[in-house]
Amino acid sequence: MSSVLITGANRGLGLEFARQYAADGWDVIATARNPKISEQLQRLARNKNMSLHNLDVTSNESVKQLADTLGGKPVDLLVLNSAIYTRNGNKLGELNFAGWSESFETNVLGAIRVAEALIENVAASNRKQIVAISTGMGSLQALGSTIEFGIAYQYRTSKAALNMTMSILAKEVEPRGISVVIFSPGWVQTDMGGANAALTPEQSIGGMRKVLEGNPMELTGKFLGYDGATWPW
Repeated sequence: MSSVLITGANRGLGLEFARQYAADGWDVIATARNPKISEQLQRLARNKNMSLHNLDVTSNESVKQLADTLGGKPVDLLVLNSAIYTRNGNKLGELNFAGWSESFETNVLGAIRVAEALIENVAASNRKQIVAISTGMGSLQALGSTIEFGIAYQYRTSKAALNMTMSILAKEVEPRGISVVIFSPGWVQTDMGGANAALTPEQSIGGMRKVLEGNPMELTGKFLGYDGATWPW
């Protein structure tokens, strides 16, 4: 049985990742700061092939505790999905520097903190793949076409930094046969994307999963849309 570990599995894209992989019989390790407060995740966890774990990606201790709990358990697919979008203080004169720091701590450092802690679990698996959920809003080249979604200093810069961090990681672990792919999931109907977004979570995650059916090492280091289209950096 293939295994997938998902951060931020309590809602939105993370929850849909968990739902779809559980439905397909994968061993799902669903993590969140407090899984118990997500009724949807609790219902999913009744599935015999899903386990829930507390994980705060901003805490070294929490990440280490998860790694210790897993021991040497192989993780075929590590989905780095946890992220925050601080909406206040996003224009000159009102910049929220504390929120900016928090965005980097979660969206960038949180992702690489988990990847570093669990890299041996990924290496011990058959698939050996890491997926980082980014956004087209983190693309420097696409800034002109995505600015309609807001100035979003905090979110945009943290996701651009995530892209660079995962690109470096991809280069470092490539000799070990580990794949790292970065996704822009599209504008999705989640708490973050809003009800008017163009895609449902089912469409976005279904698209990414279809892309992930390809050879992992042919995907490594790429920044892709949910439909497999290449995004500019």
